[in-house]
Amino acid sequence: MSEDATGLVYGIEDRPDSWWETILYGWQHTLVDISPFVLPLAVAAAAGMSATDTARLINFGLFGMGLATLIQTTVGNRLPIIQGPSATLTGTLAPVAAQLGPAAMWGAAFAGGVIEGVTGASRLVGRARRLFPPAVTGVVVLIIGLSLGQLAVRLAVGEGRAIDLALASGVLALVLFLQTRCSNLLGGLVARAAIFVSIWVVGLGVGSVAGQVDWTLVAGRAWIAFPALFPFGGPGFGWEFSIAAVLAVTAGYVGSMVESIGDYAATCDVADEQLTVRHIDRGIAAEGFGSALASVFGGLPCTSYTQNIGIIAATRVASRAVVRVAAVILLLYGLSPKFGALLVALPRSVLGGVFVLVCGMIAMSGLRLIGRSPPRPAIGTAIGLALIIALGLPVYAQYGLGQTWIDGLPVAIRLLVTNSVVLGVLLAVGLHALLVGHDATVASADGNAAGPRDATT
Repeated sequence: MSEDATGLVYGIEDRPDSWWETILYGWQHTLVDISPFVLPLAVAAAAGMSATDTARLINFGLFGMGLATLIQTTVGNRLPIIQGPSATLTGTLAPVAAQLGPAAMWGAAFAGGVIEGVTGASRLVGRARRLFPPAVTGVVVLIIGLSLGQLAVRLAVGEGRAIDLALASGVLALVLFLQTRCSNLLGGLVARAAIFVSIWVVGLGVGSVAGQVDWTLVAGRAWIAFPALFPFGGPGFGWEFSIAAVLAVTAGYVGSMVESIGDYAATCDVADEQLTVRHIDRGIAAEGFGSALASVFGGLPCTSYTQNIGIIAATRVASRAVVRVAAVILLLYGLSPKFGALLVALPRSVLGGVFVLVCGMIAMSGLRLIGRSPPRPAIGTAIGLALIIALGLPVYAQYGLGQTWIDGLPVAIRLLVTNSVVLGVLLAVGLHALLVGHDATVASADGNAAGPRDATT
């Protein structure tokens, strides 16, 4: 299929020309999602889980990701968005698990998901859409890209060994080579699957030769393991519904909702789709109920994944059918511990190298959204202040004030001063309303300044 006027190879409603091409693009989406392997480790450590239960948590999480993604792309906002464990939510789940116990954590994760789902279904989030004109959503998306970029660089550099830098540089160079020099090879298929090809060639091939692939991890896992309901307990038989835990975790859900609004805007931008109130309401409802369902199967709550938006921007494949296939593959990861372990066994530096490219594309989406704002000094001031404070304060809190100081804060305040995205949203909304004014906010949200892909109805 040739490019259309928007620059996309496949739009949201399109399907790739063959089933194997669809599988290839879908599989590619699952290879840049590092959080399903990293975030459960933090929760497992806080909950005092054994190595066996930690491995189970990762597997259950992958299965929950697949379920949540199918819900989102089928009955949710129907945007091509992968769902998975949220760093913002992990920041509240881990402290709750450590302080109040795993039973309270699981009860709060389920209750918070239901609360988010009801909030989305009640259309409360969509009514607040006017608070998120292009200047605000653009800042949020840019902060997401830059914040994730820090993680990407840390993964790429690893321990600073020459092999880490070589693998990260090698996979990044191969992706760029395939995208720029092989754009017409096999009808453009090689360029669109550049990330997929590069991860396996460099990560599995070169990584194995260099002794950086942990094959013992793969060999030690079973081929098939079927999921079970409430593997870590359930309502009335192992879960606790503590008010303090529910309030703390719900604060994490609020942060997740804020991030998701930015993700929806970025997805619509790269997929040439209008962002509507319907996208927001149905998306938040699907995320909430999907998170509750994921916890039933022993997985962590899910949110939209920004890195997959970068995949769409890099490959120009925005097909919803592709993301549904990715959801099925995630389900298979959850059903096959050995297959899922293969991703865990890949060198982190390889995934970090790809992640650097993906985060760059996310940041560019944010800049494009900001570019749609009216050229007013007050808007520029609001954008600049929100960006600098949101990125700078968490760094200072961690390295200037120290982890001991952070740990002594209430959970809600700790989330605010350590999470750039949540802080960025609050600052961007507040500063825009203060400096630009409510009338300008409404105008930029509803008028032509918002651009053709940012509508409110």
